[in-house]
Amino acid sequence: MALRTHSLLPLIAALTLGVNLPVLAQTAVPKPIEIPYNVKAYPLPGSFDSAPTFNSNSPEIIQEEGILLSSLPDSDTPNSPFLNYAFKGDFSVFAHHIAKDEQPGQRLLYLGLLATNQSQEPIRISLKQGASYLSQPDALFKKLNAFLPNPGGKIYAGPGDRVATELVADQSPFSPTTYEIPPRSTVVLTSLPVPTDVAILPPINGRSSLFHFQSDGAVYLSHIAAFAKKEGSSFTPPTLDDYRKILDSRKLAGPREVAPTAFDPADPPPSAGVRYGRVAGIVAGSRWRGNFFEKTAILQMPGPGERAAYPISALYMKRVGTTQNQSGKLLKRYPDTAYQSHGNYGAQYILNIPFNNPGPGYRSYALGFSSPARVEGNGASTRLIYQNQPSNAVMFRGSIRLEWVDEYQQRHDELTHLVLRHGEEVPPLAMFTVPPGGRYDMRVSLIYPADATPPQVLTISRFD
Repeated sequence: MALRTHSLLPLIAALTLGVNLPVLAQTAVPKPIEIPYNVKAYPLPGSFDSAPTFNSNSPEIIQEEGILLSSLPDSDTPNSPFLNYAFKGDFSVFAHHIAKDEQPGQRLLYLGLLATNQSQEPIRISLKQGASYLSQPDALFKKLNAFLPNPGGKIYAGPGDRVATELVADQSPFSPTTYEIPPRSTVVLTSLPVPTDVAILPPINGRSSLFHFQSDGAVYLSHIAAFAKKEGSSFTPPTLDDYRKILDSRKLAGPREVAPTAFDPADPPPSAGVRYGRVAGIVAGSRWRGNFFEKTAILQMPGPGERAAYPISALYMKRVGTTQNQSGKLLKRYPDTAYQSHGNYGAQYILNIPFNNPGPGYRSYALGFSSPARVEGNGASTRLIYQNQPSNAVMFRGSIRLEWVDEYQQRHDELTHLVLRHGEEVPPLAMFTVPPGGRYDMRVSLIYPADATPPQVLTISRFD
């Protein structure tokens, strides 16, 4: 059965003659035509798992070496740089920082990730999967089409995009590694440079990282910014002792970001805006798992001609027609940093959607992912507003993976790269028809990339 595709509104150009100039005519820039869709907005099913994330994103631009984030134990002293949180079992590490110099190669910043064992027994910590990339030369920001099939996971623009794309495609550039930490000892898990001697000026470079670990005992993590020692034109990378000296100094890396607006995440969002701030803390969870249409929630499946919408990475102030704030809870945080893990950068969404068809006729569906210009209303009376001419602001760069088995027992595994501008609706990720009595169990997965501005919307449309 053929699918009916969306009809696009015609483009209208409007020219207005100016009256202020007696001779020269002024041409007004036509306003984008708005394209509204009536939807039923629902909270995204599911929740975060219990595996914590060590999230280091503040300060973003590092000019002064120091502690970026440390979970080491400490007495309850005011403004302590040690958050007193032990990791055991599965946990993740997300980090995104930028180095900036006045001259290319003036300094060489290193980001060191340390693990400390304060017990009397050795501890084994295993790196299961990980990726880390620089903006230059690893993952340049470049212009890409809005919608591209990405079967090999080789399409990306920006380090956060590349990290997320490769890991969601199960392509870990870091091989599985096991570290043994002796009793009462500290080891360096990673020590990664961020050079400013770049081909494309100004001398600014960024690094995004995401690692998944497992530990058989309690370990404490520290993320430290240190500048390499320079002798002549060569640099000497920092050693474990260098990193430990910075830890002992108890000095935080700088300059510090502007503090966020004080608010309680449990309160309703205010009418005025808030400054979210950047994250430096321990997030309660690393993967959002959700199953659609379970039990009575099957009523959420759209009827013929309807569209259901679900927020992805919904924020305290932007909930896409729902009451849901998906921002990860912070178990520990520095007082001048974000109150929640806004954006859920580095978090993986794993969503299971059963497209079932108990009826006698065929049912045609489309699965979409987009960044509307704005959202009006809520619940069953929500409107998603798009524009025929989206702005140049890119809201999302990343890949989405779809896996399902069709009625012929053929397995499908598709990776699609999206570059979504503000107000842009791209073609659906998938369009398919379910035969009578059939069911497609679709799995949707993505890692929310650092090169994105939340939230986005996952939509399910039915056409028959």
